[in-house]
Amino acid sequence: MARVVGRSRPQAEGSTGLKFTEIIVFALLILLAGAGIRYYYQYRKSAGFALQEFFGAVKQGSPKNQYALLDDADKKLFPTAQDYEKGCQLAHGYPERVTDILLEPQVETKDPNEVTIKANISIRDSGEGKELYQGGGSHKFTDTYFMRKNADGEWKVVLSKSGNNSPENCCNNLDLDKATPSPPGQY
Repeated sequence: MARVVGRSRPQAEGSTGLKFTEIIVFALLILLAGAGIRYYYQYRKSAGFALQEFFGAVKQGSPKNQYALLDDADKKLFPTAQDYEKGCQLAHGYPERVTDILLEPQVETKDPNEVTIKANISIRDSGEGKELYQGGGSHKFTDTYFMRKNADGEWKVVLSKSGNNSPENCCNNLDLDKATPSPPGQY
Protein backbone atom coordinates (compact mmCIF):
# COMPACT_ATOMS: atom_id res chain seq x y z
CA MET A 1 0.00 0.00 0.00
CA ALA A 2 1.13 3.40 -0.81
CA ARG A 3 1.33 5.99 1.81
CA VAL A 4 -0.15 9.42 1.11
CA VAL A 5 2.07 12.26 2.30
CA GLY A 6 0.56 15.74 2.62
CA ARG A 7 2.18 19.08 3.24
CA SER A 8 2.99 19.82 6.80
CA ARG A 9 1.61 22.97 8.31
CA PRO A 10 4.08 25.54 9.60
CA GLN A 11 3.85 26.02 13.31
CA ALA A 12 2.42 29.30 14.48
CA GLU A 13 4.59 31.48 16.69
CA GLY A 14 2.80 32.30 19.90
CA SER A 15 -0.93 32.47 20.37
CA THR A 16 -1.57 35.20 17.74
CA GLY A 17 -0.22 33.37 14.78
CA LEU A 18 1.95 36.38 13.87
CA LYS A 19 5.64 36.24 13.34
CA PHE A 20 7.91 38.23 15.62
CA THR A 21 8.87 40.67 12.85
CA GLU A 22 5.21 41.39 12.10
CA ILE A 23 4.62 42.25 15.75
CA ILE A 24 7.56 44.69 15.65
CA VAL A 25 6.19 46.39 12.53
CA PHE A 26 2.73 46.78 14.09
CA ALA A 27 4.24 48.18 17.29
CA LEU A 28 6.25 50.74 15.29
CA LEU A 29 3.14 51.80 13.36
CA ILE A 30 1.24 52.31 16.61
CA LEU A 31 4.13 54.38 18.03
CA LEU A 32 4.27 56.53 14.89
CA ALA A 33 0.52 57.13 15.01
CA GLY A 34 0.80 58.11 18.69
CA ALA A 35 3.66 60.51 17.92
CA GLY A 36 1.63 62.11 15.13
CA ILE A 37 -1.36 62.59 17.40
CA ARG A 38 0.87 64.05 20.11
CA TYR A 39 2.46 66.42 17.58
CA TYR A 40 -0.92 67.65 16.40
CA TYR A 41 -2.59 68.05 19.77
CA GLN A 42 0.35 69.24 21.87
CA TYR A 43 3.17 70.81 19.85
CA ARG A 44 1.04 72.58 17.22
CA LYS A 45 -0.98 74.15 20.03
CA SER A 46 2.10 75.27 22.02
CA ALA A 47 3.53 78.75 22.54
CA GLY A 48 6.81 77.72 20.89
CA PHE A 49 5.02 76.73 17.68
CA ALA A 50 3.17 80.07 17.60
CA LEU A 51 6.45 81.96 18.09
CA GLN A 52 8.05 79.93 15.27
CA GLU A 53 5.12 80.90 13.02
CA PHE A 54 5.63 84.55 13.97
CA PHE A 55 9.31 84.37 13.05
CA GLY A 56 8.39 82.62 9.81
CA ALA A 57 6.27 85.66 8.97
CA VAL A 58 9.19 87.95 9.98
CA LYS A 59 11.47 85.99 7.68
CA GLN A 60 8.96 86.29 4.82
CA GLY A 61 8.52 90.00 5.44
CA SER A 62 4.76 89.54 5.78
CA PRO A 63 3.28 92.18 8.12
CA LYS A 64 -0.26 90.82 7.70
CA ASN A 65 0.70 87.35 8.95
CA GLN A 66 2.68 88.88 11.82
CA TYR A 67 -0.24 91.11 12.75
CA ALA A 68 -2.54 88.07 12.89
CA LEU A 69 -0.23 86.52 15.52
CA LEU A 70 -0.16 89.61 17.77
CA ASP A 71 -2.06 89.80 21.05
CA ASP A 72 -5.07 92.10 21.43
CA ALA A 73 -3.06 94.41 23.72
CA ASP A 74 -0.64 95.13 20.87
CA LYS A 75 -3.51 95.51 18.43
CA LYS A 76 -4.74 98.40 20.57
CA LEU A 77 -1.37 100.10 19.98
CA PHE A 78 -1.55 99.27 16.27
CA PRO A 79 -5.23 99.28 15.25
CA THR A 80 -4.54 98.06 11.71
CA ALA A 81 -1.92 95.96 9.96
CA GLN A 82 -0.81 99.09 8.07
CA ASP A 83 -0.15 100.88 11.37
CA TYR A 84 1.87 97.89 12.54
CA GLU A 85 3.83 97.88 9.29
CA LYS A 86 4.67 101.58 9.63
CA GLY A 87 5.45 101.55 13.34
CA CYS A 88 7.36 98.33 13.87
CA GLN A 89 10.72 97.43 12.36
CA LEU A 90 9.96 93.70 12.73
CA ALA A 91 7.14 94.09 10.22
CA HIS A 92 9.43 94.45 7.23
CA GLY A 93 12.99 94.93 8.44
CA TYR A 94 14.40 91.43 8.00
CA PRO A 95 12.90 89.60 5.02
CA GLU A 96 15.04 86.62 4.03
CA ARG A 97 17.79 87.66 6.47
CA VAL A 98 16.78 85.50 9.43
CA THR A 99 19.16 82.56 9.18
CA ASP A 100 18.48 80.67 12.41
CA ILE A 101 16.06 80.72 15.32
CA LEU A 102 16.71 78.67 18.44
CA LEU A 103 14.01 78.71 21.10
CA GLU A 104 14.78 77.83 24.69
CA PRO A 105 12.17 75.97 26.75
CA GLN A 106 9.23 78.11 27.76
CA VAL A 107 9.13 79.52 31.28
CA GLU A 108 5.73 79.48 32.96
CA THR A 109 4.54 82.57 34.82
CA LYS A 110 2.02 82.78 37.67
CA ASP A 111 -0.80 82.71 35.14
CA PRO A 112 -1.03 79.39 33.22
CA ASN A 113 -2.11 81.32 30.11
CA GLU A 114 1.14 83.30 29.96
CA VAL A 115 4.70 82.15 29.24
CA THR A 116 8.02 83.68 28.28
CA ILE A 117 10.38 82.16 25.73
CA LYS A 118 13.96 83.17 25.05
CA ALA A 119 14.81 83.20 21.36
CA ASN A 120 18.33 83.28 19.90
CA ILE A 121 17.99 84.78 16.44
CA SER A 122 20.75 84.96 13.83
CA ILE A 123 20.43 87.79 11.30
CA ARG A 124 22.53 88.09 8.18
CA ASP A 125 23.98 91.57 7.72
CA SER A 126 22.35 93.90 5.23
CA GLY A 127 24.09 94.12 1.87
CA GLU A 128 23.25 97.79 1.47
CA GLY A 129 26.21 99.74 0.08
CA LYS A 130 28.40 96.63 -0.21
CA GLU A 131 29.73 94.65 -3.12
CA LEU A 132 28.75 91.00 -3.43
CA TYR A 133 32.10 89.79 -2.13
CA GLN A 134 31.81 91.94 1.02
CA GLY A 135 28.68 90.30 2.43
CA GLY A 136 28.40 87.26 4.61
CA GLY A 137 28.52 88.64 8.15
CA SER A 138 25.85 87.84 10.69
CA HIS A 139 24.95 88.67 14.27
CA LYS A 140 23.07 86.83 17.00
CA PHE A 141 20.47 88.50 19.15
CA THR A 142 18.79 87.08 22.25
CA ASP A 143 15.36 88.35 23.21
CA THR A 144 12.70 87.24 25.64
CA TYR A 145 9.25 87.02 24.08
CA PHE A 146 6.08 87.16 26.14
CA MET A 147 3.25 84.92 24.93
CA ARG A 148 -0.39 84.89 26.04
CA LYS A 149 -3.40 82.72 25.21
CA ASN A 150 -6.36 84.57 23.77
CA ALA A 151 -10.03 83.76 24.40
CA ASP A 152 -9.95 81.03 21.73
CA GLY A 153 -7.01 79.29 23.43
CA GLU A 154 -4.49 80.29 20.74
CA TRP A 155 -1.04 81.58 21.70
CA LYS A 156 -0.28 85.16 20.63
CA VAL A 157 2.89 87.26 20.82
CA VAL A 158 2.79 90.26 23.15
CA LEU A 159 5.50 92.56 21.79
CA SER A 160 4.69 95.29 24.31
CA LYS A 161 5.82 92.99 27.16
CA SER A 162 8.66 91.35 25.24
CA GLY A 163 12.29 92.44 25.32
CA ASN A 164 12.98 95.02 28.04
CA ASN A 165 9.25 95.37 28.80
CA SER A 166 8.65 99.01 27.94
CA PRO A 167 5.13 99.24 26.49
CA GLU A 168 5.52 102.80 25.19
CA ASN A 169 8.03 101.55 22.59
CA CYS A 170 6.17 98.40 21.66
CA CYS A 171 8.43 97.19 18.88
CA ASN A 172 11.61 99.06 19.76
CA ASN A 173 12.37 97.25 23.01
CA LEU A 174 13.96 94.14 21.49
CA ASP A 175 17.68 93.47 21.05
CA LEU A 176 16.80 92.39 17.52
CA ASP A 177 16.08 96.04 16.70
CA LYS A 178 19.82 96.71 16.94
CA ALA A 179 20.25 94.82 13.66
CA THR A 180 20.36 97.07 10.63
CA PRO A 181 17.03 96.76 8.81
CA SER A 182 16.79 96.01 5.13
CA PRO A 183 16.62 99.12 2.97
CA PRO A 184 13.05 100.16 2.05
CA GLY A 185 13.51 99.32 -1.64
CA GLN A 186 13.95 95.62 -0.83
CA TYR A 187 10.53 94.93 0.68
